Amino acid sequence: MRGTLRIGATAWSAVREHLFGSRDERMAYLLARASVWTDPWGSEVVDLLVTRAMPVPDAALRLQSGVRVEVEAAFTREILVACYETGLSLVDVHTHPFAVGAVSFSGHDVANMPVTHAEFLAAVPPDPPRTAASLVLGQRAAAGVFTDPGGGGLHRLDRFEVLGDHVEKVAL
Repeated sequence: MRGTLRIGATAWSAVREHLFGSRDERMAYLLARASVWTDPWGSEVVDLLVTRAMPVPDAALRLQSGVRVEVEAAFTREILVACYETGLSLVDVHTHPFAVGAVSFSGHDVANMPVTHAEFLAAVPPDPPRTAASLVLGQRAAAGVFTDPGGGGLHRLDRFEVLGDHVEKVAL
């Protein structure tokens, strides 16, 4: 299974500006329309097209430091309701501002993603197709995963594209 995340250049610029506007970790939620299709070689592809980008204000954070960020439950609940009502998937994005080169999910992130992704998928109807995804950003790189909408396993995002006058591929 392969996965692609696509976002408009204007929305991505605003999200990046928010996320890197502090030395501490910050977070944003991206709401995306998911489509699942089979490529000509028989591989299933999950395509996430971001329709709304929602930076999480610092006031909505329960915990924020240079190595960890947690969002207040009430703020996240509003996002989940929006996903439920609009048929959108959820992508959580946070920074590792200390990562200068390659970036990867922390041990806490790795332990947390299967739980939070499963909770999201259990809370929303399966149709239209929905998934949960996570993205972590360093200063010059990104890493991402998504959950198989049908089987629940975590898979690495293969492509991350910023759409504008020209498509910009972000290295994963």
